[in-house]
Amino acid sequence: MWLVVVLALPVLAIAAVTWNRFDGLYGQDPYAYYDYAIGPLRSALLALHLPPPFTWPPGYPLLVALTSFIVGVTPRAGQLVSLAAGVLTPIFTALFAYEVWSKDREWSSPVSRFPFHAIPLLAGLLVALTGQLWQSSVVVMSDTTALAAVTAGAWALARYGRREMPRSAVWLMLAAGAVAYAIMTRWAYALVAVPFTMYAVLLLARSGWRTAIRHGLAAAAVALIVLTPVLVPQLRSLTGAASDLPFAVDLQVYSWNPLNAFRRQFVTADGVLSYRWPNGLWYAVAPANRFYFTPLLAPLLLPGLWAVVRRKAAAPLLLVVGWAAAIFIFHAGAPWQNFRFNLAHLPPLAILVAIGVQTVALWLARIERQQLRRLALVALAAYLIVGMALMARGGWALTRGFVDRKDRDLALIRQVEELTPPDAQLLAFGLTLTLQHYADRTTYELFYQDEASLSALLDAKQPLYLLLDVANAASQWTGMPPEDNYRWLQEHADLTTVADLSPLTLFEVRQAP
Repeated sequence: MWLVVVLALPVLAIAAVTWNRFDGLYGQDPYAYYDYAIGPLRSALLALHLPPPFTWPPGYPLLVALTSFIVGVTPRAGQLVSLAAGVLTPIFTALFAYEVWSKDREWSSPVSRFPFHAIPLLAGLLVALTGQLWQSSVVVMSDTTALAAVTAGAWALARYGRREMPRSAVWLMLAAGAVAYAIMTRWAYALVAVPFTMYAVLLLARSGWRTAIRHGLAAAAVALIVLTPVLVPQLRSLTGAASDLPFAVDLQVYSWNPLNAFRRQFVTADGVLSYRWPNGLWYAVAPANRFYFTPLLAPLLLPGLWAVVRRKAAAPLLLVVGWAAAIFIFHAGAPWQNFRFNLAHLPPLAILVAIGVQTVALWLARIERQQLRRLALVALAAYLIVGMALMARGGWALTRGFVDRKDRDLALIRQVEELTPPDAQLLAFGLTLTLQHYADRTTYELFYQDEASLSALLDAKQPLYLLLDVANAASQWTGMPPEDNYRWLQEHADLTTVADLSPLTLFEVRQAP
């Protein structure tokens, strides 16, 4: 129980601080998740139907919709799901670390009394103090839900592989169900399932053929049952006339290329993206960011990785290194850089850092002079404490900044309402969903307009306004709908600047004389 309390406190504390100021909706994706969960998905559940089509897999919205039946139709439903998953993730990480590394004590050094049970606690604490986990735990997004599920699956699979007890199919079935749910929440975890499946097959190959067949079929059946809300609509789509696969819209605009690891500029559905560092290098050093392990603790990944490779055990190699490598390779080859994406392999990286601490401690324990050895170990402990304190500081800065940005957006919306008449129609880009949810103005997304719809808005009786970051439209969206529609309005309408709401500008749009 004390372990649960220690690992849950950091996430619960940051949630308590932000709860009264932040409802979990910010940016773009949270609004989409929430609207789908409390709209078409909730209606489908009430009618006992399968989930209707959506941009992303329905695992997270399903939990949000079910939670809304208890707490009501409110963004808090999604926030509670994210928070619960954020609390569970460090706990599952500690359990996973115990099974995959600390359970086997034969590797302990005869010259050290290093407490091997400290590795699970340290790994869990590192996850619990990660700033990105704090932020993702208070927002209506699928990140923490998928992460908690896959970490639970890793723990169950590592426990299934224990050598000192007869293998129970229950643990393999639990692993299959948890990983399947993670995939049904975020597609990227299908890649993590590859090394996990390799480990499971290796374990089954070492069992008798009867046991292997029974356990393998049972696990496969559980995975298929969990994936039913995704598989059935997709099978219907494949056999019908629909051109788009349900829950896979984002995959259709996604591209992956190993050469992207060496590139800094990309043209994507999000416009023209230009970064300072090549993708591969950026994701390689991302764990050193202050929102993760900071530059102090991230280097401990290297001795941790060295220890795992040196040990040559299948469980840590496939479940820890394999998981981390799968996510790194995926994101290094994709044309986006986002610190949030690194959350997908936070638990294995935290375990490697914890093993790195253990490895360094074992090295220091070989110092012959007792006084010098003690001083070195105390210095290591102090180094670790300072690193974790910096992690907490970075996490607080990230989450506080995130909430502050939402407050600034709401303040900007109040300004827009003061500067426009009540019957105004508003064209917006970037802040559209926030305006649609919080502003008392009819708001349209500039990205989805064309000449016909813009002409219709100009011909309407209601006053028309445009809210746009002009510089961003010209740089990131060159030749794409946001810039094209802005240029069309410049040529076919009279744009008058109403207010500079940096970086946005509010224009009044009138028919050209």
